[in-house]
Amino acid sequence: MRTPAQSRSSASADRMLEATQTLLREGGLGAVTIAAVASRAGTSNGSLYHRFGDRTGLLLATQERSFAEITTETAEAFARADAALAAGHERGEAARLLAAAALEIFTRHHGTLRAFMVETQGQPEFEEQSEPHLHAIAALVTSWLSRNLGASPAAAEAAWRILFSIGAAQALVEERRISPATLDRDEFAEAVARAILAVTTTSPASH
Repeated sequence: MRTPAQSRSSASADRMLEATQTLLREGGLGAVTIAAVASRAGTSNGSLYHRFGDRTGLLLATQERSFAEITTETAEAFARADAALAAGHERGEAARLLAAAALEIFTRHHGTLRAFMVETQGQPEFEEQSEPHLHAIAALVTSWLSRNLGASPAAAEAAWRILFSIGAAQALVEERRISPATLDRDEFAEAVARAILAVTTTSPASH
């Protein structure tokens, strides 16, 4: 059982990590300084150093928290897709639910995805920490596609790479810079779902 002091310490650490995530979303890796995080979290520089050691320690803790959130949200999206299939919905509807969830997750976490997939490339401590999470998400996606859509391993992997590429694009470039046209999010999810189905249902294992 946590003591009141432990609970306060945990809440303070959560505020620091949330502040770091917000700064990453608003301004990228360059926006994250000890002073900026302390100010946003309503704490002191010394408290941050005491808790995380230095800026790298803070960023590594934020990375771990962010990818854990993404993994949890991904698992929840697949649970909803499973429920849709169990309720008698078509595979296309389940794929649409997954595509919509993926787009939402990529949008909500674009700051941390940009920071830890792009801006920290070449820094081993960040690459080594993100890799297991990405592999776990890949395994979740590909196993579901194989189990529920009958996709071959290669087709399931191709579908995962489609989703990952969309997420990487959103992390790298704002939508308004990609094209002047606006795209309804539901229509986007529908198009992504059709692409996933096209890739997975043309595999030999799906026939």
